[in-house]
Amino acid sequence: MAETFKRRAPSQWGEGGALKEEILAAAARLLAESGREEALSLRAVAREVGIAAPSIYLHFKDRSELVATVTRRAYEKLVAELREARDGCTPHSTHRPHAPHTPCAPHTPRTALRAMAHRYCTFALENPRRFRLMFGVERIVGPREDSPRHPVRLVLGAWEEALAALPGDRSGQVGAGQDALLLWSALHGIVTIAMALPYEVDRRGLIQRADDLLDRIVAG
Repeated sequence: MAETFKRRAPSQWGEGGALKEEILAAAARLLAESGREEALSLRAVAREVGIAAPSIYLHFKDRSELVATVTRRAYEKLVAELREARDGCTPHSTHRPHAPHTPCAPHTPRTALRAMAHRYCTFALENPRRFRLMFGVERIVGPREDSPRHPVRLVLGAWEEALAALPGDRSGQVGAGQDALLLWSALHGIVTIAMALPYEVDRRGLIQRADDLLDRIVAG
């Protein structure tokens, strides 16, 4: 049987931006489902949107650029949420659905760091598809010189900023730089292990483990 094709209504003048967003959303869905960049085809993306495949080239030069844009958007969303938590000092904010209620402590660099850790946990649980796009999709290996431009550095930078803001005379305190990677790696491990288990994640327990991690790494 011939494959069905849902044709999208042609864009009106000035609506190219809307089509680009539809292409990105479709690519994100397909990537999250397959888990492999190599399995993504522009024809499949076009079919999902309801356009001809050549139309994608009006917005992206190739599949690699499309995938890079999708993943960068996901990282930027995470960074925005981490900085929102840091600046608002709202550990797992009471305004977020299903979040445990905890009053906000006085705003200090340490409470800001704790708020970021809590938000990282809730971001992963509330955005599992986006989280998978960032960390679970098998990417095509590119040249090493491209690594400094990878959006993962945006997230690392947010942790570095938070650690650098801590008072410098605290005994046992970690610094920025490599220690930011250590903190993030440990927190990410706690979150991904919790999400990989075959039962519902205990949100309160996950938040508590994040707190315990910070207490161990950042003394005082």
